[in-house]
Amino acid sequence: MKIIKQDQFAFLIPELPSRYRANCSREWGMFVGGETKGMTAMQAKEVGLTKGNFVEMALCWTQKRTLTFEPNYINEPFTEIWGIPTAGEMKAQFGENASELSTFLIHRQSKDRMGSILSELGRMAFNEWAINGMEGDPEEYAIKKLAELVSTNLVRFEMVQTEGKYGTYFYLQSSFKLAVTPFELAAVKTAKEIYEGQQTGLDYCTDLRLVANEQQCLEPVEEVKSNTKSKRLKAA
Repeated sequence: MKIIKQDQFAFLIPELPSRYRANCSREWGMFVGGETKGMTAMQAKEVGLTKGNFVEMALCWTQKRTLTFEPNYINEPFTEIWGIPTAGEMKAQFGENASELSTFLIHRQSKDRMGSILSELGRMAFNEWAINGMEGDPEEYAIKKLAELVSTNLVRFEMVQTEGKYGTYFYLQSSFKLAVTPFELAAVKTAKEIYEGQQTGLDYCTDLRLVANEQQCLEPVEEVKSNTKSKRLKAA
């Protein structure tokens, strides 16, 4: 367990990841924590396993992964979200001056929605780079601009109800919000510290269960590639 202090605020990095699940099925439309198999949304709420339909957080890290959760998701692309909750029921578990590093997965429409926002930010950064004389590498410029945005803003993830081929369901809409309060500013400052620590190998934002899950997903793919390469060499 590690605690990062910023001014009068404290942020916990738990030894085991504090993981939530965005349950987007028609009855739910909320974040949940813990095992809810066989429960209704109402039952899960009564025992304190639901964590509301939104969270605002200082974003610390994102990681693309290929994961399997049988029977519904087989070798499917997900994005890990790691952040410090500043509003919503994930935050409400703690006092006004505290929060903890938390994580959840987004996929399908939720993942695509966030990807669209990041793509738009990338286009804006490219346009700014072009207007300002096209100095330096455009990709590095875009990364720098995105880092500036994350270092001053919170990300809000909120369940939105929609209709699809199989009826009603939810997806996570993501948006940016300027960090204003002393607590929010301390959270984004801490998020930057966690991001830098993750880059240096401290594994603040690493869930070993997901690492193992992805390895199992990718092993058959690598085996096929290896066999194909071997056949080509023999043919040559």
